[in-house]
Amino acid sequence: MSIKLRFAFVVLAFAALAGCAKEKDLTEREVQERILDAYIQANCPTAQKLTSGLTILSLDPGSGPIAPGNNDGIYIHYNTYDLDGTCQSTTDSIKARMLGTYDPGIYYGPSLFILNSSITQGMKELLGKLHQGGSVTAIIPPWLTSTGTSSSSYSNAGQQSSISMIYEVKAGIVIDDVIKFQKDSLESYSKLYFTPKIDSTAMGWYFRNFTHPSGIPAADTVEAGNNVGVWYVGRLLDGYVFDTNIRDTAKKYRIYDASNDYEPLSVEMGKTFQDMTTYGSSATSSDQSIGSGGSSSLIVGFVRAVKNMTYTDKSVTFFMSGLGYGSEGKMTSGKGVPEYAMLRFDIWVAHPSDTKFPPTKKK
Repeated sequence: MSIKLRFAFVVLAFAALAGCAKEKDLTEREVQERILDAYIQANCPTAQKLTSGLTILSLDPGSGPIAPGNNDGIYIHYNTYDLDGTCQSTTDSIKARMLGTYDPGIYYGPSLFILNSSITQGMKELLGKLHQGGSVTAIIPPWLTSTGTSSSSYSNAGQQSSISMIYEVKAGIVIDDVIKFQKDSLESYSKLYFTPKIDSTAMGWYFRNFTHPSGIPAADTVEAGNNVGVWYVGRLLDGYVFDTNIRDTAKKYRIYDASNDYEPLSVEMGKTFQDMTTYGSSATSSDQSIGSGGSSSLIVGFVRAVKNMTYTDKSVTFFMSGLGYGSEGKMTSGKGVPEYAMLRFDIWVAHPSDTKFPPTKKK
């Protein structure tokens, strides 16, 4: 935005607010409407302001599939700005580097929005105008963000706002069946990265024990009630590492936190994976840890793998979001697991007395 346009907007907005001060019965929405109208008049008089208040600045709807149904989903990349042009959030790592806001711990990949989830009215209306491959720049006023928020904590794109915000949105893959999409994606991932490919042994769950590829010998099985130490690296299928309790790995991926102990996670083996819980808390930040219900529980896909391991074993598991953090994800300030994320864990199991990585003590 040019200095001239910004100055014009400020003058008009100030005039609007001054008028508001004289009309004591104006609501907050009326104040924001005047600010929005002043901005449009000064900077984009040809913009299309819809009845709801959503204002389209530019639109290329695209020619791919559209996601009109309530159960359909769409991956998007986006940037958000306040009305003076300051970027508030982005899914573009290159843009973040240019702005000087890049953080290697933040996830810059696309976000999946499911249209029947609790995304805001403004985002739902905006996404309804896009086909796969389309793009739109629009202003979403605050009254279209006040009746629900996205489950994503990554940025402001789906969150409640007290001011009008500019959204630049690029539509990616349109999904009409999330479960089928994830099953197909996991199968493709297995074929691409593993030779021979790993087959699923439960719906949406893939596992390979590299130390005991034919299964754990009965004599080596860790009995229920005994603890094991677990080292792990958690990542999304695109390679983004969101969590690890291995110090050197954390440094490699630039997510090292000096306040973490980086010790093996103590897990008590159960008779089945369904009744296994952590002993104590994760060695990593609770905001990004593998526990899905606090420090006393483990996500299903992860604990199912641990149950199939014994001392000094190394394994890999990857699975659909329903066996991980589900539709809500687990993010804080852009770090962690986004909603509907398929996960991969590389796992090493250690004897409780073996606290150095990689584990070497069998008994």
